[in-house]
Amino acid sequence: MTRALENIRVAIPENRYPEQLTTLLEREGATVVSCPLVRETPHEDSEGARRFIELCETGAADYVIFYTGVGVNFLLRAVNKPAALAGPKILARGPKAVAALRRAGVRIDFIADSPTTEGILETLSRQEMKDKSVLVQLYGQENAKLCSTLESWGASVTAISLYRYTYASDDDAIAKLFAEIREGRVDAICFTSAPQIRFLMAAAAEQGVEDEIRSRLSRDVVIVSIGEVTARALSEAGLAAHIIPQDPRMGPMVKALANFFERRRSACSTPSS
Repeated sequence: MTRALENIRVAIPENRYPEQLTTLLEREGATVVSCPLVRETPHEDSEGARRFIELCETGAADYVIFYTGVGVNFLLRAVNKPAALAGPKILARGPKAVAALRRAGVRIDFIADSPTTEGILETLSRQEMKDKSVLVQLYGQENAKLCSTLESWGASVTAISLYRYTYASDDDAIAKLFAEIREGRVDAICFTSAPQIRFLMAAAAEQGVEDEIRSRLSRDVVIVSIGEVTARALSEAGLAAHIIPQDPRMGPMVKALANFFERRRSACSTPSS
């Protein structure tokens, strides 16, 4: 029996769990082209983490917003005081932050209505935020929308970055990925985070192939986004996701991709009347 992704070559820029994603894809018959693009790198000093914990310990934060599981892990690796998070109300954006907090034994008061900034704001809109202090774990970049909206509600906001994004592969490895795409040897690409798109297109610009890569991805490659935030980053880069699973996890993402190619194969094999 032919598997759904038999003879399909799938590129993955995933860095944290490439083996797991590869296994899921290969079970469906795919050939995987792996090129990790983005690595989360903690800041050289732990001043941000110490300040974060201090604000929680001293009662200076009424709410704490965790965007990412990586942020939770870096925080508690730098300052191993999960008990400091017992005072403020804790909001987790999505499943990875939830999992990291639960592993650390931290109480979670809210999970965002959807794993986006809009979902966080929708959740907090049901709380009285006037004169409340909110501590935000940034994820490698500023978040003006979140901060300005909370401030417009009367809250004071402190946003702290615990890590930055860096390239996970060297120029030669990325050039090989570009060659695969340019020569038509990639049928689909699975993006699992928004920074992957920004780093991919920045590298393409640096190597002088940005227009060709964007054109090839738009015309010839099935683009998979793990969720709405990543889909938005694709749109900002002039690309569009063909597939966005309802459940923003790798397993459902692979299943959605398999279903896509099964439907395509079925449509191609159905004789026209």
